[in-house]
Amino acid sequence: MDSPPRRKFSIILNRESGTLRRLGVESVEADLRQVLEGMGCEVEFHTVTGKQLKATLEKARDGTADAVVVGGGDGTVAAAANAFARHAKPLGLLPLGTFNLAARDVGMPLDLKEAAAALVTAPVTETDLLDVAGELYLCMVVMGFYPALAMAKEEYHGSWIVKSIRTFWTALSSVATFPPLYLCLQEGEQVLRYRTRIALMANNDYEDLFGIIPKRRSLNAGYFTVYVSTHSSQVGLMRSFFAWVQGRWKQDKELQSIHATDLEVRVTRKRRVPVMMDGEIKKIAVPFRIKLVPKALRVIAPRLLTETSAEE
Repeated sequence: MDSPPRRKFSIILNRESGTLRRLGVESVEADLRQVLEGMGCEVEFHTVTGKQLKATLEKARDGTADAVVVGGGDGTVAAAANAFARHAKPLGLLPLGTFNLAARDVGMPLDLKEAAAALVTAPVTETDLLDVAGELYLCMVVMGFYPALAMAKEEYHGSWIVKSIRTFWTALSSVATFPPLYLCLQEGEQVLRYRTRIALMANNDYEDLFGIIPKRRSLNAGYFTVYVSTHSSQVGLMRSFFAWVQGRWKQDKELQSIHATDLEVRVTRKRRVPVMMDGEIKKIAVPFRIKLVPKALRVIAPRLLTETSAEE
């Protein structure tokens, strides 16, 4: 699958991102400029604060660049999704977060220079988005003990491997004692009730592959998947974790999953609950709705090259 080369880029970097501070904004800009200008492209950089992000995204979206590229953490990517939804200009995602879930989903190389090169020629596709209480997100929504505990801790911006281990340890040490949520999910006339300590809503669904970081099966399958843990013990959670890493999570009888496009989410005896949305944690009022917004965002997606090759 060939794509006409893009020659003019507007690149927006959030200087408040922990990962960008660690790498150095000047170093990141120099690496990107070296690759893109070396490929004959014109590059305009905007290094902004979080407060300046929304206005800068909208101005770049309405400008003359062939594509707008964002670099920062989960909040930066979510802000870009909201600004660019239902607009024609494609969005590029640099792997400058910790887990880089959205960048991984679109197949962006995790090496910064390789990612820069991919921005020039990789194809564009339309990806589904999740509408959570009126805000748009690309990847996932998490409810339960983990966002509640993470809200009280300082965010870690280092290695994704270290963060994965810390996440697993937090889960293992807390799942058995954290109060469960009495979750009610309603789509149309169907009502499902669960007693759970963690539930995850994934944009589309995940492949059963070996590894810690999940991989989305599709970018625009037209549904989202709800994964609800009914594990009540540390042993059960550990067993589930290793089943996930080994790509055998579908065999876990204590992990329930359903497909949906529009859910009302209620939690018994709760008015507000901590919710993690693409890594951002907020307390939001319940009930709230999660809706799929099909093919709402045009993104640069190198994964289409490998998927096309595999089909051939």
